[in-house]
Amino acid sequence: MRRKHETINGHNISIWDDGDKFIDRFTVVYLDEIDERGIVQYLAMSANPFHPQGFGQHGEMDINAVAYKGRGGCFKRRIRFDELPEDCKRAVMMDLKGDN
Repeated sequence: MRRKHETINGHNISIWDDGDKFIDRFTVVYLDEIDERGIVQYLAMSANPFHPQGFGQHGEMDINAVAYKGRGGCFKRRIRFDELPEDCKRAVMMDLKGDN
């Protein structure tokens, strides 16, 4: 399966937006490391992940789920890094730099 991604700060990521009806609206999938089971790490978050009422959570998922819902995946729409809210960009850059 062909996966679309972009490179940010030297790391391959795929970014998704499931719309404003979900607390974990934005999901950033880190594609640099896929383990032997086909598992990748991700960060799911609201538009304000650092706010006390915001949401930001790391997890892992099967690489085959990293696709559009219409193609058997679990996400609604792929977006670019520059489309993320500023706090979401900051959270991703913290992960990519290892500052978390």
